[in-house]
Formats: sequence, C-alpha cells, structure tokens
Amino acid sequence: MDKKYLWKRLGQFFAPIIASVIFLLVFSAILPNELNTIFGLLLISYFISPFGREVLIPITVIALLELHGTVHMASDIALIVTCIVFVDAMCSIFLLWNLDLLKHIPKVGKWIDGMEKFGRKKLKKSRRRRMSIFVALAAYVALPFQGSNGIASTIIGMLSGMKNMRVWLAVWVGSIAGSLSVAIIAFTVGQQFFIEMFDNAAWKAISVMLVIGIFLFLIGNYWSYRKRKAAAMA
Repeated sequence: MDKKYLWKRLGQFFAPIIASVIFLLVFSAILPNELNTIFGLLLISYFISPFGREVLIPITVIALLELHGTVHMASDIALIVTCIVFVDAMCSIFLLWNLDLLKHIPKVGKWIDGMEKFGRKKLKKSRRRRMSIFVALAAYVALPFQGSNGIASTIIGMLSGMKNMRVWLAVWVGSIAGSLSVAIIAFTVGQQFFIEMFDNAAWKAISVMLVIGIFLFLIGNYWSYRKRKAAAMA
C-alpha cells in the first residue's frame, strides 16, 4: 500500500477524533464549573443516546433555568447551538472521509458506489435538482426528527450523489437552523411542549419510519435504474 495513501487514510480517520478531544478540552476550560456538567451531558447524550435535539435541548434549558434563570439566555442559546452543531459537523466529516471504506466490502461496496454514481449522474444534469436536494437535506437536518442528525443525513446526502462539501454545508445549515429554533422556542415558549410532543413512542415511530422510507426510496430508485439498464443491454 502507498505510504502517502496510508497517511491520508489515517489522517482522515483520526483528525475528527483529535479535533473533538481538543474542542472538549478547550470548551470545558473556558466554561464555569457549574456549566461543565450541563453542557458535557448535552454533548455526550446527543452523540450516544437515542434522543434527538428536540428532547435534549429542552432538558438542557430546564437545567440552565434552574441554575441562573434567563439572565444569560443569549449566551446559553449560543452554547447549546455550538454543542449540537459541533457533534453534527464532526460526525458528518468523519463519515464523509471514511464511509468509502465500506466500498471494499464485497457486494455492499458495489451497491454504495453504484448508488453514489447514479445519484451524481442525475444531479449533474440539473442545477435546479442539485439546489432542491441541498435544500431538502438541510431542511431534513433542521426538522426535529430522530435520525435527522449528522450521521443519517450525511449518508442520505452521499447516496443521493451530492458532493462531500455540499453535504457538509447542508448539515451545518440544517443543524444551526434546527438547534437555534428549538433553543429559542424552549427558552421563550416552554420546554415541556417539546418534551411532551416529541418524547413519545408515536413520534419516535414516525421518525424511524421516515428515515427507513428515505433509504428505501433511494435504494428502490437505484434498483429500478439497474433493471432498466440490464433490460436495455439484453
């Protein structure tokens, strides 16, 4: 294996991890001790728990209101948005740089590569379609659905044929818009609204079905294309 390629792969794998560690160290160093626990839990929970920002942000707002009320509302909102966007951005860039490793898996890799090329070919033909897919992906990231985070949205964007930087930009735009709106509403309207609305089995089921539906649509679209292509060559 070429050494330059190996170092590139190692850099792409470890760079997001190192950046995350540095961010956590700097973030915890500049925050007062009483905020470290609150925002540390937000970061960890958003990364590993099944709950999305629509539940975790209101819970964080409740903790902040109990700590110091609305005195530091603007800075609290900025910190919440920073945490959510950072997790989404790091998860997204990690996948963008490393998901192609799956292409080395027999059959699975062939399908992933084929879907990307098929999507890229369709997007290349139409600027309006490229813009529509970008807006749709950013809107999906912004909406309070489980799975509308940096991981699922990045995979959807890649399989749709979007270029890596456009996928990452869509994740940034959607994550900022979604976390900012939820944080503002949670502070001004009420936190219980979000928790009661989104932390229930029905909403989780809808969210999961939506994600599955998007993936099935992408796979079905590519499968139909392969069948038409095979029939034309026969």
